[in-house]
Amino acid sequence: MKIKLLLVAIIALSVQISANCATSVDRTVSQEYLRNNGYSKQIYDTINVSRARALGEEFYSSEEIKYRSSKAPVRWWKKFHAYLDPAKDDFSFYHHDNNPEPSASDL
Repeated sequence: MKIKLLLVAIIALSVQISANCATSVDRTVSQEYLRNNGYSKQIYDTINVSRARALGEEFYSSEEIKYRSSKAPVRWWKKFHAYLDPAKDDFSFYHHDNNPEPSASDL
């Protein structure tokens, strides 16, 4: 009977040991951690934009910096293409003012 209680106690303790092996939030949203666990670079950029927005800072992804540094006709064409194709990202989702009243830019 004592051996059975000892085994139950060991199993109960071993279950608790694995629960204490959690990683921090900062580590789970790092680019290295996300890349090693199969997430794309877009997820990493989305997490960083969300974090920067919560802190009241601006964050621009590498794709957005490339878009902003392109010439005006290229930007206009990409903006027009994003207007025609709703699946195309025009980088306005995270960088807009939160206004409860609808406007033409919401379309």
